[in-house]
Amino acid sequence: FGRGCARRNHTASGGQHGPQPDRQPAMAPLDDGSDGSEGQGDMSPEHSAAADEVEAPRAAMEPAQPAVAPAPSADINTGGPQRYFVSQGPIFLKRSKDPTGRVIVRCKRDVGAAIMCTGRSWRGPSGGIWAEVDGARCPDEAGWILVEGPGFGVAGALLIPLDTNDPDNTSAFQSIKVRWCKDPPIFECMMPCTATIRDLLTVFCAKTGLEPKETIFTKALPGKAPNGSNMRLPMDYTSSKDVLHNEMTIKEANIQDTLNLVYLGHFDEDFRGPR
Repeated sequence: FGRGCARRNHTASGGQHGPQPDRQPAMAPLDDGSDGSEGQGDMSPEHSAAADEVEAPRAAMEPAQPAVAPAPSADINTGGPQRYFVSQGPIFLKRSKDPTGRVIVRCKRDVGAAIMCTGRSWRGPSGGIWAEVDGARCPDEAGWILVEGPGFGVAGALLIPLDTNDPDNTSAFQSIKVRWCKDPPIFECMMPCTATIRDLLTVFCAKTGLEPKETIFTKALPGKAPNGSNMRLPMDYTSSKDVLHNEMTIKEANIQDTLNLVYLGHFDEDFRGPR
């Protein structure tokens, strides 16, 4: 990118939502993501200390409505992956033997954490793909877990399946971290090596609120000034070979270290932090 990129002044802004009034009624439950977005439905803003979970309101979990009939076996696919890896951090669970259940719990897990499943999966009416968790090996996630799907405010897949042709999965995906100016990183995810930098950009901007057209990733920082001051040159002196282009695949990018973010917009105004 050219040397004439002028940086705009950053202005900080922010705020936090206050507590919800007790008199506010609970919203309608979510299904597989077709009629709501992340944070809606039967998920309350209270976090448990043990698993950083957002549980459904207690009233929504009481049998006030008739139970949903279990999905016919014909709707369940078998022979699917039995091991997944968390790709972004948030996961969505239905703690039920019935994948059609409407009570959904949002939890947070470490990027790269393994989720063991039975190989059974179910596709919701709007395209959300759910995998049945092996409760014996992953009791904390027992039930059905969302692999990917619309309506949850998260771009891209939430889980990456193990490549059966590569038992160690060493070539199937890559862990990616992005820093802004300095460590620690502001973003972390796992991406399939067949994905493109554009796919990474989509996931990154969906989680951080930054504008895709203002976002550039680089693999290295510019060199030091030649005047002996030991000061680093401005970002527009970054070598062209270290600038990642949208058409590249993750494999072609050959990412070896934490990526650097070059943001041409108002970072302090646009950044909302990973969710």
